[in-house]
Amino acid sequence: MVNHSNTSQMQQMADVSQADEDTIDLTQYWRIIKRRKWSIVLVTVLFAFLGLFIAIKSTPIYQASAKIQADPIQPNATGSDAYIMNSMVFLFYETQYEIIKSRKIAETVVDKLDLVARYKQEQAAAKLLGDDSSFVSDVKKQVKSWFASDEELAEQPVPLTDEQLRVMLAYGIQGMLSVEGGTQSQIINISYESDEPAKAAEVINAVADAYIEFGLEARLSTLKDTAKWLGEQLDDLKITLQTSEDKLAAVRTSSGLMDSEQQARIANSQLSNLNTELVRAQTKLSEAQEMYSQVQKLDRSKGDYLSLGPVLQNPTIRDLVREESNQNRQVEELAERYGEKHPKMIAARSDLIGAQNNLNREVDKIVENIAKEYRLATVQLENVKELTAKTKAELQSYQGSSFEITRLEREVENNRRVYESFLGRLMEADVSGDYDASNVRIIDRATVPSSPIKPRVILIIAGTLVFGLFTGIVLAFLREALGNVFRTPDQIEEQLHLPSLGVTPLVKKGKKAVSPEKQYIDDQRSTFAEAINTIRTGLLFSNIDNPPQTVLITSTVGSEGKTTLAINLAVAFSQLDKTLLIELDLRKPAIAKDLGLTNTSGLSDALAGGVNVKIKGDELTQVEGAPNLRVLTCGSIPPNPMELLSSKRFADLLESLKGQFAHIVIDSPPTLPVSDACVLSKLADTTVVAVKAENTKINMAKETVTRLRKVNANLAGVVLTQASPQKMSYYGEHYYQEGYYGVEKS
Repeated sequence: MVNHSNTSQMQQMADVSQADEDTIDLTQYWRIIKRRKWSIVLVTVLFAFLGLFIAIKSTPIYQASAKIQADPIQPNATGSDAYIMNSMVFLFYETQYEIIKSRKIAETVVDKLDLVARYKQEQAAAKLLGDDSSFVSDVKKQVKSWFASDEELAEQPVPLTDEQLRVMLAYGIQGMLSVEGGTQSQIINISYESDEPAKAAEVINAVADAYIEFGLEARLSTLKDTAKWLGEQLDDLKITLQTSEDKLAAVRTSSGLMDSEQQARIANSQLSNLNTELVRAQTKLSEAQEMYSQVQKLDRSKGDYLSLGPVLQNPTIRDLVREESNQNRQVEELAERYGEKHPKMIAARSDLIGAQNNLNREVDKIVENIAKEYRLATVQLENVKELTAKTKAELQSYQGSSFEITRLEREVENNRRVYESFLGRLMEADVSGDYDASNVRIIDRATVPSSPIKPRVILIIAGTLVFGLFTGIVLAFLREALGNVFRTPDQIEEQLHLPSLGVTPLVKKGKKAVSPEKQYIDDQRSTFAEAINTIRTGLLFSNIDNPPQTVLITSTVGSEGKTTLAINLAVAFSQLDKTLLIELDLRKPAIAKDLGLTNTSGLSDALAGGVNVKIKGDELTQVEGAPNLRVLTCGSIPPNPMELLSSKRFADLLESLKGQFAHIVIDSPPTLPVSDACVLSKLADTTVVAVKAENTKINMAKETVTRLRKVNANLAGVVLTQASPQKMSYYGEHYYQEGYYGVEKS
C-alpha cells in the first residue's frame, strides 16, 4: 500500500517536472547569476587587471591626419568630360582611395623622406647600443644551431638591398595608412599611425604631396601621349583630305558640272515653283470649267445668263439693267397716258429696245469671255504639266550624272570634319600641357599629435570588463550545468525519483549560537523547527492509514547532517507522544556528545548482557527540554557492529521497544561506507535518506538508493540538509524563506 502511494506521488511529480521543463524560466538564469556572483566578479576583476596590464605595456601609437580636397572635374576639362566625371563620381573617389594607399605613393614617400637611409642609421645605432632585440636574436641563432644541419649553418643571412628595404618600408607605410571621406563631399581624410608623433606628421604630409604630384604627372603624361598621337594622326588626315579634294576637282573639270549641292538646290527650287504653278493652273481650270458648265446649261433666249455670277458682278451690266428698268417704267407710264401710236410712246419703246440690245450684247461678251478663260486655263494646265515633266526628267538626268561628284563631295566633307576635329583636340592638348593646375588641394596639413590614440586605456578596460563579465557568466552556467551535487528539492525528485520530505536550513556557527542538534529544543517556533515539523508531517502522511512507527535516518556518507536530522526529528515526534531516539551508528557515535549526555552505558552494553535483553532504566536517558523523549545511546563501541545489529537479540529488543514508545527514530551509519543501514532498513517501518546541499554527489546518492531498494527498504523520501537560506533563495523564493515564524523568542 505504501509503495503504491509513493509510485502515484512520483508519477504526479514527474508530470509536473516535465511541464516545467517545457517552459523557459528566465528568473532561473538570474538566480544562477546571483548564486555565482562572487566567482563572476572575480573573473571580471581578473580580466580588468589583464586589460589594465595590456594597456600599460602597450606601445603608444600616435595618429597624424591631413585633409585634402579632390575635385572629380579637372581644371581644364571640357563640358562632355565634366558630365562624364559627374556621372561616375563614386568610382572616382574609390579610385582615389586606392591610389593614395598604393605602393607607388608609398615608395614615393620613402624616397622623399629618405627613409631607407634613416632605417639603416637606426639599425646601426641599435647594434651599437646593444638593445634587447639583438640579444633575443643571438639566443634564437644559438637555439637554431643546436637543431640545424651543417648546410643550414653554412648559409649566411643575406642583407637586404636598398630596393628591398624601399619596398619593405613602403609596405609598412601602406599598412598604417587609412583613407576615408568623399562621395558626400569632396573632402578626403588621410591618416597615418606611428609610435613616433613627428614621423606620423611627416609621413602623412609627404603622402599628400606625393598624391598631388602623382595626379599632375599622370595627367601631363596622358596629355603628352595624346598630343603625340594626335600629331601623327593629323599628318595622315591632312594627306587624305588633299587627295580627296584633288579627286573632286578633277571630276568637276571633266564633267563640266558645278557644285552638286548648288545645282540640286536650283533644280529643286524650279521643281517646287512648277508644282506651285501646276496647283494654281489646276485650280483656275476647275473654276473656269465650272463656270463654263453653267453657261452651257442656261438658255440665252430666256435671259438665264443674267443669273451668272460674272454677269451679276459686272458694273456695266448693272447700269444697263438699271437703264432697261427705267425705260420699262417710262413705257408703262406713257402707255397709261397715251396710246401705242403716240409719238412719245413710239420713242419710249424705241429707247427700251435699244437698252435691251445693249444689255444682251454686254451679256454675250461676258459669256464669250467665260468660254475663252476656260479654253485658256486648259491650255495653261497642259503647258505647266509639260514643263514639270520636263524639269523632273532633267533633274533625274542630272542626279544620275552627278552621283560620283556627290560621293566625292561627301568624302571631302567627312575628311575635312575629321581633320578639323583632330586639329582642335591637338590645340587643346597643347594648351592643357602648359596648364599645371591640379584638381587636388591640401586643406589642412598634418601637425605633430600631442597625445596617443592607442592604447585606449578606458576602452580596453571597459572591453575586458565586458568580456570578463561575459566569461564569468558563461563559466557560472557551465559550472551549474556540470555540477554533480544536489541544490534543490526538485533536483532530488528528478534524479532519485523519491519524494522530497523537506529542507533543513544551515545553522550559522558562533560563540553564542545554539548548536544545530539543539535547535528544535531551543526554539520550537524557529525556521529550523518549522522545517523539522514539515518533515515530520510528511512522514506521518506518507501512509495515512498506517503511519510509520520506526523511522530510520541514513545518508550517503558521513558529515551530511544525518545525526542532526535524527535528533531534531525525534524531538519533534516527542511533541506528539512518547518517542525514543536510538543511536545505532556504532562505529562513530555522536548523539551522546552532541546532546551532552553523561550516561556511558547503552545499546551495545545491553546486547552484550545475554539472550533475553531487557532495557534497564539507567540505560535510557532523558533529554532536557523534551520530557517525552528518551535516548538509547551506543554505549561502548563494539568490535563487531554488523554482527550485533544482525542478531536476533537486537530484533527482539527493537520489538520490545516498539511496545513502549509511539515513535522510534534510529540514527544509522551512512549507507555507502558500511552495510549497517541496509540491515537496519529491513527492521524499520520507513527509511529517510539525508543528502547535504551543495555537497552530496548525485551518483553517490543514486547508489545509496539502489542499495536500499535491493534489500526492499521502504523509502519514505529524501531530506535536503544544511541548505543555506540565501543560496536557496537563488533557486527560487518558493523553496525557502529565511524568516521567523510566529512570535520571536525573547
